[in-house]
Amino acid sequence: MIRLLSILFILFLSQSVAFAEALTLAAGAGYKRPLAEMIQAYEASGGGKIDQIYGNMGQIIMQAKASGDIAFIVGEEAFLKTSSGLKFSSFHPIGEGVLVIAYGKNLTLQKPEDLTKPEVSRVAMPDEKHAIYGKAGKEFLQNTKLMEKVEKKLLVVATVPQVSAYLISGEVEAGFINLTDALYIKDRIGGYLTPDRSTYGPIKLVLGVLKGFEANTGAKNFLNFLKVDPQVREILKKSGL
Repeated sequence: MIRLLSILFILFLSQSVAFAEALTLAAGAGYKRPLAEMIQAYEASGGGKIDQIYGNMGQIIMQAKASGDIAFIVGEEAFLKTSSGLKFSSFHPIGEGVLVIAYGKNLTLQKPEDLTKPEVSRVAMPDEKHAIYGKAGKEFLQNTKLMEKVEKKLLVVATVPQVSAYLISGEVEAGFINLTDALYIKDRIGGYLTPDRSTYGPIKLVLGVLKGFEANTGAKNFLNFLKVDPQVREILKKSGL
């Protein structure tokens, strides 16, 4: 009986330690695929458990403030530093985001101005208030003087993956998404155009470590994995980052 109790106690301690070491990473939904791959590789290498939350950045920030349980947030550097209202201990570069204009299988766009063609009846775009690619898409339309011509065609949705889903289903003819998502769905859409990067502001993606987690051993191990493991570089490369 004593031996059984000892075994149960050890198991309880092991589960408690595992639970205590579990960390949470949150990010915009448009980067779910590459981040999930990196986390899967980290856990497979013997790293600790990393829970994941994806959504629009408005939701992410609200949850981080309310719970205090999120250790990492991946997002646009300037937004996280100046507009999120959160306190970070450090930032680590992930890559530079690229805006693309994707279009469905029943259509071919040769240039961005083709968005004004009558066969393009709806153009999906993430909400600029909560998604950096919505902001970038709006900047592009304004800077290229296309906004007035396509404004009535715009369908604003919450996240990049929602735009992608509408493109795949044929509910819209075109949409603004990131290069990362476009590469993952390229076989299910007609193609995509890459606007000149001077037509929208730079999108510097970083992983921010929330204050309070900088001394966490699991957090340090994960950051080290991201810096040195070749799998991470390969995932970022194929994701256009």
